[in-house]
Parts: sequence; structure tokens; C-alpha cells
Amino acid sequence: MYMSRFSVKNYKCLADVDIPLTPIHVLIGENDAGKSSALEAIAALYASSKSPLGTAFPQPWHGRELVFHASQGTTIELSAEWRDGRQREAEGGTAGLQYGLSVEFPVEGRDCRSKAEWVELGGQRRDIGPPGQQDSALTRRAARAGQWDPQVANRLDEILKVIKPAHVYSLNAKLMAVPAAPDLQRKFRLDPDGFGLATLLQDIVTYDPKLFIQLREEFCTFFPQFASVRTETENASVRHFQPSGIHSSSASVGVGIYFETRSGQTVRAQQASDGAILFLGFLALAHLPDPPTLLLIEEPENGIYPKRLGEVIQMLKQMVNRTEGVRFPQIIMTTHSPYVLSFFEPEEVTFLSRDPKKPAAGVRARPLRDAPNIRERLGGGAFYLGELWYNLSEEELFGEP
Repeated sequence: MYMSRFSVKNYKCLADVDIPLTPIHVLIGENDAGKSSALEAIAALYASSKSPLGTAFPQPWHGRELVFHASQGTTIELSAEWRDGRQREAEGGTAGLQYGLSVEFPVEGRDCRSKAEWVELGGQRRDIGPPGQQDSALTRRAARAGQWDPQVANRLDEILKVIKPAHVYSLNAKLMAVPAAPDLQRKFRLDPDGFGLATLLQDIVTYDPKLFIQLREEFCTFFPQFASVRTETENASVRHFQPSGIHSSSASVGVGIYFETRSGQTVRAQQASDGAILFLGFLALAHLPDPPTLLLIEEPENGIYPKRLGEVIQMLKQMVNRTEGVRFPQIIMTTHSPYVLSFFEPEEVTFLSRDPKKPAAGVRARPLRDAPNIRERLGGGAFYLGELWYNLSEEELFGEP
């Protein structure tokens, strides 16, 4: 299943936003248009399945700092729908799973709590009670629901199969290629910037060699110049995180990534292309013993040669839509790059912007599939979507005077 729709009310600049989603989706817009806030809100909904509500939202926050500034209320509302298979919403298909959560924030402190929760059953909203849970994850709330409404509890169990903590990254291929020392805090994880890919691969090798072999074979299929990929013990970097979020590093023994070419040459990861490293990272996340169902990626174009990034985007689109083999997580990304946008269809893109006539009304979400005559403007492939975005204003795209 993939998340086919996400709605958020009163979170930061997102007063009331509803976004139809596809298995791989892009959020575009100017700076301060709410793209990062949208990813944060999605991540908070997914994190609430395993974590207390107070820690599900990005830190630090206090009181009602996260509540939309123009709102007179005290709550943030998050809701989503998940659909079967990879069939897009516009193509129909079976009814999806629907879940919503309203979180009330205090005047002071960080003791936010659920004000209401609900699921959809038979086309009707069914509340999950009792409200007011403060330090309770959805997994525990689902267990309690079985005591008073087995139908609701069964639906929550279905939802918990697809709503796991999402992985949020702003990936840097150069850092992903750096040899890394083991870190128990990063077991089966990457750092937000991608550091730790070498130890992530080593974690997979140690846990299940067959899983790594499958990963390796998939990688070499997409990059046929390579015959193999492996990890090897060597001097590596250790990261030291400070409370401020700034980190330093020192040297220790760890592992690095090496590739073997078809001609027998050994290539160190730092000498491989950024595109190969980036795609290897996505493959590693998809081959985890307990893979995420959702990846949230900030501006993948940063530091990547455009042509290489285009190749990776095309590979990812192929992977998330395939029906055989290891299922790839859904991917939602933000971008400022018209080049990146050129690899997507209108239904895979949502424009976030502020209405210049109503600057205090918050950000609005406008799916590009709703832009008038968008297919005709693309000219049957004569123009790329990125070209239209670059050359036309928002008013011109959406046919406004």
C-alpha cells in the first residue's frame, strides 16, 4: 500500500492543505512555501505510530509554536489515506485505509496530547477513544481499542502495517561514500545527510547475507559496469553529535565501500559516481530487514550532477512502480530543480504556494494535474514539465488572470 492522500490543518504555515499523492511524488514551490513543513507533518503522523506524540514532531518546540500563527485554535490535525497496490487514485481501485489524528498543544511546555482520533469504516468515521492520550504511541492505542471496539482495532492493525516511522533525508552523496565506524545509535540507519551507508550495508551483510546478495545483484543490474559491491575494513570516521546539532568527527576502525568492475578493477566509493552512491543508498534502505514504507527526501539535486541525478530518478520510478521483487518504499521529495521535475508526470507533482491576494491565509496545495490543458501544453512530449514550470508563472500554469 502507498499513501494516496495526506491532509494537514494548522501546522506551521499549512492552514488547510490536502495533497493527493502517488508512489513517487514531488512537492515544488518557492522558498517559504511550506515544502519542508509538509514533509515534517507527514513524518510526525508516521512517527506517532511508535513514539509519544511529544517526540513525533520535529524538535525543538515549546507551547503552540507549531500551530498556524493565524489560527485561533490549539490543535493540529493530520490525516491520510492508503490504497492497495500501486494503482493511482485517478484510476480507481479499492477503497483505502483512512486514519486521522488531532493533537492539542498547550500554552506552555511540551505536553501535547491527542484531542481526537478516528478511522473510516464502511464510509463512516469511527472515533478511537478515549481522547487525551499524551505519552502513548498508536501501537498501544490500537491494543486498547480492542477492549471496546474489535472492528476499530482490526482496522488500526491494518493501518499499522503501512504506517511506520518514515526516514527523512537531505542526502549528500559525498558523505554517503565516506568510510564509517560502527555506531549503535545508527544501527540499520543512515544519518539524515546520508553518512553511514558503509555501516548500513555491513549491518545488512551481518544480519542476512542473502539479502545483501539480492541488493548487490539489483545494483549491478542498474549499473552493469560493476560486477560486485562489498564492504571492507579500513580506517573510518566516527561522528560525535553535540546537543546543538553540530557534529565533529574523529578516526577509528570501520568499513568502506568498494566496487569491482567487469574488467577486474577495484573502485573505492569516493571515486565512484554520485549517482551510483545515491542509488546504492536507496537500494540499501529498501533491503532492510524491516524496511520503511516511506522515504521523505529534501532536494535530492544538491551536489549531484544533473544527468546522473536524472538517471537515478528514472531508476527510482521504475523501482517504486514494479510489482515483483523487493517492494520499494514510497518516496516523497521536494525540489527546486526544473531538471528534476522533467522526469515526472503532472499527477506526480504538487505546487505549494501562498496566494498573493490572501497572504495571511497560509499555504495552498495545487496538484499540477489540475492545471488547465497541462497535457496539451506538454505537446505530447515536445516539452518537459520542468520547462513549463521554469517559463510560466503560477498564474499562467493554472489559467488565472
